[in-house]
Order: sequence, then C-alpha cells, then structure tokens
Amino acid sequence: IDIMLLILFLLQLGIIASAAAGHQTMTIRRRVQEESPLATCDPKQHQCRCQDNDNDHDLQGRRSIRVASFDIHCLRLRRNADAFESIANITIELECLGYNELHEEILADAKLKTGYYDGFMFGPFLTGEMVKVGGLHDLTPYVQQGGAYDLRWNDMFRFNREHAAVYDNKVVMIPLDGDVLSFFYRKDLFEKYDKQPPKTWEEYTELAKFFHGKVEPLPGSSSNETVTLSGSCVGRKFRCQEEHWIILILSSMTQHTGTKTGFLFDTSNMEPLLGEAFVETIRFTEEQFAYGADNEMEGCFDSTNIAKMNSGQCAMTYGWGDSFTEGAKGPPTSFVSGLIGTAQTPGSPVYLDRLSQKLAQCTGATCSCKGDDAASTNACLNVAPYTAFTGWSGAVSSFSSKYRQDDTTDFFAYASSPEVSLFDTIPNITGGAPFISVDPFRVSHTNAQDWIDAGLPADSVVSYLETIKEQQSDPNAVIDIRIPQTPAFLDELKVVMNEHIIKINEKKLQGLTGDDLFSSEEEKWEVERKLRAKWKALIASYDRENSQNLLEIYQRSLGIYAPTYNNQDLSKIRPVGLTLCCILLVTSLGFACWTFLHRRNNIIKVSQPLFLYTFCFGCFVLGSSIIPLSIDDSTTSVSGASKACMAFPWLVSIGFTTSFAALFSKIWRVVRVMKSSMAMRRVEVKYTDVLGPFVVLLTMNLVLLLVWTILDPMKYERTYSPQTLESVGSCQSSGNVWKYCVSFIFVINFIAIIAANVLAYKGRNIGSDFVESKWIMLCTASIFQVMLIGAPLMALVSENVVASYFVSAILVFVIGESILLFIFLPKLYETKTRTGSSKSSKNVKISMPSVTPSTRERKSAFPSSRDSVEQRESGAQLKDSVVQGEAELGGE
Repeated sequence: IDIMLLILFLLQLGIIASAAAGHQTMTIRRRVQEESPLATCDPKQHQCRCQDNDNDHDLQGRRSIRVASFDIHCLRLRRNADAFESIANITIELECLGYNELHEEILADAKLKTGYYDGFMFGPFLTGEMVKVGGLHDLTPYVQQGGAYDLRWNDMFRFNREHAAVYDNKVVMIPLDGDVLSFFYRKDLFEKYDKQPPKTWEEYTELAKFFHGKVEPLPGSSSNETVTLSGSCVGRKFRCQEEHWIILILSSMTQHTGTKTGFLFDTSNMEPLLGEAFVETIRFTEEQFAYGADNEMEGCFDSTNIAKMNSGQCAMTYGWGDSFTEGAKGPPTSFVSGLIGTAQTPGSPVYLDRLSQKLAQCTGATCSCKGDDAASTNACLNVAPYTAFTGWSGAVSSFSSKYRQDDTTDFFAYASSPEVSLFDTIPNITGGAPFISVDPFRVSHTNAQDWIDAGLPADSVVSYLETIKEQQSDPNAVIDIRIPQTPAFLDELKVVMNEHIIKINEKKLQGLTGDDLFSSEEEKWEVERKLRAKWKALIASYDRENSQNLLEIYQRSLGIYAPTYNNQDLSKIRPVGLTLCCILLVTSLGFACWTFLHRRNNIIKVSQPLFLYTFCFGCFVLGSSIIPLSIDDSTTSVSGASKACMAFPWLVSIGFTTSFAALFSKIWRVVRVMKSSMAMRRVEVKYTDVLGPFVVLLTMNLVLLLVWTILDPMKYERTYSPQTLESVGSCQSSGNVWKYCVSFIFVINFIAIIAANVLAYKGRNIGSDFVESKWIMLCTASIFQVMLIGAPLMALVSENVVASYFVSAILVFVIGESILLFIFLPKLYETKTRTGSSKSSKNVKISMPSVTPSTRERKSAFPSSRDSVEQRESGAQLKDSVVQGEAELGGE
C-alpha cells in the first residue's frame, strides 16, 4: 500500500512540475523555421518519369516535352514551338484543350503526380490548388541565374514580375500575357461634347446617363446612317466573366494600401471585405445597367463590351486590351478604328474600413492616391487598377523529370522573351484576322513606334500603351484571388448578383425608371448579407476538411505569410500521452483476461466477475480517451480535430462513470451487508440492487454530454497573432452552454466520489480478504485526491495546450491505474498464496466493529458466560452474512 501511495504521490508531483514548466514555455518565443521549398520529382515517391527514362526522348532520339494549352492560344504556342524545336533540338507535343478541360486535366495530373504534362499555359486562378498538391516547379533559381533565351526578367512589368509570377515568395510561372482592365471610350464623342474620362464611378454613371439614347452618325459610314447610343456597354450574361465587372468597382474601395493587402478578404482574419463597399458596388452596377446596352443580360465581354463598341453603338465601356486591339482592326471587325481612347478605370474617394466595414474618406495617408495627393492629408481618390484574371502564364510540373523541367522552362522563357512575345502582342489589324488575345506584359511592349509601324493609329496607341504601363506598374494594382475554392467563391458572387440584376431587369422591361427602377437600401444589404454568409460557409467548410486553413493560403498567395510558432505543437509530448494510453489499455485487457482465466477461483467468484469486467471495460474506455486528446490539425483536418474535441469528454465521462459506478456499487453493497448483519438479519443483495447507482450516475452524465454536444459543441480553432508570430490551436465552444454542462458533470461526479469515500469510511472495519473494503477505500480516496489536485491544476495550465495535454493524460492514467491496481493486485497476491478454495475459506478474518457497552451494562471487567455466548453468536452471524452475500453475488 505504501509503495502504491508513493507512486501516486510522485506522479502528482510530476503533474505539478510539468504544469509549471509548460506555463513558463508560453512566454518563450521559438525561432521561426524556414520552410522547405516545393518538392521536385522523386521516382521513389512519385509516379514520374526519370531523367534516364527512354520517354524523355522521341523516336529520333531527341528530347521531348508535352505542353497543354488553351485552344485559343494554340496558334501562338504552335508557332513558338516550331521555332524553338529547331533552336533547342527538342520535340514539343502540344495538346490544345477547351478552357474547363484544360484546368481540370492539369489539376488531375498534379493530384495523381503522374507527370503526364511537363508544362502548361494556364489561368493563374488555379495556382492555389496546384501549389496545394505540390504541382508547380519552383522557378526561382532559374530566374535568379538570369534564365535563358533572352528571358530579361526585369523587362517584365512590375506587377507581373513581383506578383503575377510569384506565389508565396517563389517564382512559379513565367508570364505570357498581361491582363488589366482599362476604360475605353469614343474619343470623337467625348471631344464633340467636351467630356473627360471619368475619375470616379459617380462620374461614370453621369456620363452613361448623358450619352444614353443619343442618336449619332455611324462612324465610317458613307451614307447618313445613324445609331442610337448606349451610355455603357458591359456584358452581364450569367457565368460569362461578369464577376470581373463587380470586382472592378468593389476593389476600388476595398484595396487601398498596396497589392499585398488584398481586396476580397481581410488578410488578418479572412473576413469578407463587403459591407458598405459592396452596397455601393450594387448601386453603381444598377445605374450602369439602367443606361446600358439592350443585350447586356444575354451578352458576354466579346459580344457586348467589344462588339457594341466596334459597331459604333456604345459611348464607353471597360475591359481587357482586347477592346482596343479588336477595335483597331478595320471593317468588318470594327468601324471605330482610331476613335477609341483609353484611360484608367475610375477610382474611389472613399475606402472600406476593414474593422467597421464602413466607408471612410480617402486621404494620402489612408489610400493609394496619385501625384501631390499621395503625401497630403486632403481628400483624394483611391486608385486600384484591377488585373482581372492576371494573365495567361506558363508553368512547369513538379512531377516531370529534371531534363523535361529544364526544357519546358526554356521553352516558356523563349515564348516570353521580348522579341517573340512582341510579335504575339501587337495585333494583326487586318480585318478578319484571328483573335489572339495577348496583352502587353513587358515594358518593351509599350514602345509605341512598334505598334504604329504595324499600322495602328498613333494617337490611340499612345494613350492605350501609356495607360497599360501606368496601371501595370501601380503599387496598388489588384491581383485576382489565387486560392483553393476560387471558382466557388466567384460563382457565389455571380449567383447573388445575377439574381439581383434579374429583378432590376424585370423592372426595366416594365418601363420603370429612376428610383422606381433601383433597389432599396435594405434590398442591397440583404444581397450583402447573403453573399457574406455564403463565403463564410465556404471558408468554414474548407477549414474543417483541410489541415491548412484558407487564411494561411490567402496570405501565401499575396506573399505576406509569416510562419508562426505553433503553440499547439504536440509532436514531442504526444508519444508520452500515447504511451500512457497503451499502458492503461494493456493493463485493462490484461486484468480482464486474468479474470476470465481464474473465473472459477473462489476469490474471483466472491469478488463477482461481472464487477471486475466492468472495472476493466471502464478503464479501457477511459484510457482510450487519450487518443482523441492527441489529435490536432497537424495530424488530421480541422473537421477531424473538431470531432476529436467532443470525443474526449464523451470517452472520459463514460469510462470514468462506468468504472467508478461499479466501485461505488461494490462499496455500497458491502456497507449494506454490514448493516444487515449488525441488525441480526440476513439480506440478499442482487445485481439489480447494486446497478441502481450505476444507471443513475451514467444517465446523468450522458444527458449532460448530449445537451453539450447538441447545443454548444466544441470545435477546433487555430488563432494567429501577427504581433508574436504565434498560433494556438485548441478546442473551443461558441456559447456558454458548455460551461454549465462541464460544471454539472464535475459536481455530480465529485459528489459521488465524496459519497463513495463516506461509505468506504463506514465500512473500514470490515477487513475480509473477500470483502476487500480496505482496497476499495484506498481506491476511492486516491480518486478523490487526484480530483482535488487535478481540477485546479487543469485550470492553471488551461492557457498552455502542451501542458494541458500532459496533465490531462496523466490524470486519466492515474485514475485508471488506481482503480485497476487497487482492485486487482490484492487478488493477484491472494491467488498466488492460496492453493484452493477450501484453504481460502478457512483464512477468512472478520474484524468486528467495537461495541462499547453503556454505563448501565458495564457491571464487571469480564463478561458473563451468557454475554460471551451472545457476542460469539453475533460475530458468527455477521461473518456468515457477509460471506453468504458475497457468494450469492459471485455465483458458481
């Protein structure tokens, strides 16, 4: 007994010491470890082709590569591939795929790690998904070494080389296109009516209203043919790039301090940037739609923004450079060649405060303003050029062989080189020429003379190229989101806005105008709330199913992620907890097997095998609770960690209640038999009698756990601190129900422990080897002591997850082992020292509680012979009753 108590005492000292050490580590900052780069192809790990594989060469013995591309760009890439094959003496197999098929194929190839495609020209929106599966080869060393084939990295626009080609501060693609939305307008009309390009979206609406419905001569017409103007021409067909027009307006208010601050989500907490900015976006969209082209609900970018402008039916629009390059072509493609002016898209005099989600006045200190306003405290305009889609880029597969990676990188460097890409960028203005859709992405592309020599109108070219250059070099240029689920986020935006614009269109078709046409403020806010809820649901769903949350990915996509010290790092302490778990599980199973093997032994019979099995089962469940306790977001997804959060209290409560209720029932049975014997009457204690306390205690615990799980379940959450570079992952409940449930569970079980100790104290003088009251008393006393010390200790270390984990595992281990060792070790000893049941029955010793006679009965120092006989008969009856009660419950 002394040895066991000493062991328990040392374990409790260990708990206190670990808690103190764990509490101290909370204030210690660990050095941030530099993360390893993206893995390259490893034949032992990936199903990829090796550099010495015959598949690296074609039938003529030349090295070969396979490149996937969007079919529109295949004409361009095929021309580049033919030229590069003769230069590099390699074979390029080019696969031309549709837009959706292209991105599905390259993502599937990356997920399977097959390395089927060595490279691909793809939309950067897929970058987040590709990086997630390790599918993009790191091109940073290649760029740092200067590349090959006249790559000239510094000739790229600032935005392209610093943001578009970079993900998580690594170069992962080579730009082959430059996308930025610009404002396009009819110069002849603006000059005729003395109008200037709009600086704000309010001005855009005013100009659209002014020009809408005016009848003007058809440009280039030899007759007196006229057209009725649309004030604004923007295609709003559902799921046809219409999300870019919404983001263009929204980002002018939500991004105001640089590209790396993001425009769609708060970079500190992933909160959607909507609020009053989105309500204003809806207002501007409605106004533009009111003075827009008739086919906007059925038209896309090409059939509305471009075609309406080129036909002379539109006063102004916004879009990619295709609006200019297609408009510069002659009839029948365009009737406005030389008449299209280009300017930056409108800015905003207000910005969105990310904390309050309200709009505030821009100043030089709060917004990205131009000129003298940039350093002024006066009101100014926030300018945020939107690089919608970011531009087609070439990337190399991580799962290709080294030779293929090098050849593919060289090919994209060649296709991106100044002279080669300039040929693709300057449009063939011949009427009916194929649509190539490549916008400038290099400084060298903005040499106006190259464009003029190709036959483009000088005045229009200069304004176009200067606008592109200025926007692509803007430090506040907006980069599209490049995270997993990007299509889902944008699709939700399309859905809610399309539903809203359909309602406005119905009113427009009914002939309503002015305030009757536009929605109310409440209707706009309802759209905002709906979209916010959908986006937050997507974020929560992704974070539940993945170990890396979207906030971290979003930060990495912008190049602002700072690796944090994981204050939830259980990697070093987890083996200790799982070792304790294994010991407790093995001990439980071992004692259960031992009980079964010795089930015919009188000691086991009298101790009732059912109770012994119950002890083992309860301690086994209790020990298994350490398994979910050891789970966090480093071993499974957030969803899995959240399930483990609730599994722990269920297993602890069920395991402890089962074991302790059996213990309580056992001591309650002993005391009941003792009282019956003292009353000189025989009593039979059945299983149904002793199961009462067990059922009551277990039911109360289960009800409280059920209420907790349904009303306020724990979920795993990781919180980040940008100031301390630390993160803490823990189980948290959103409400207060859990506090009441935990309190009631603790109080109920603590009262049961006190009651068990009281009963054990009452039965302290029954010292039978079979009755085992002494061991039960020591067991309940030990549990009481552990609970008394463990509760405040858990509160002390609750802020430190590592210390909390260690203390919880130790408490579970000590309670489980206390029950098992105090109950089973004496029986092990007795079965070793006794040779048979007959010998066991002869050694029964019963210590009678001392009975002090009253003063009136104390007549002599020695009892009379009659008194002696009565006391002997009473003792014999007590012994017979106790043993009989034990035997009846034990059974043969």
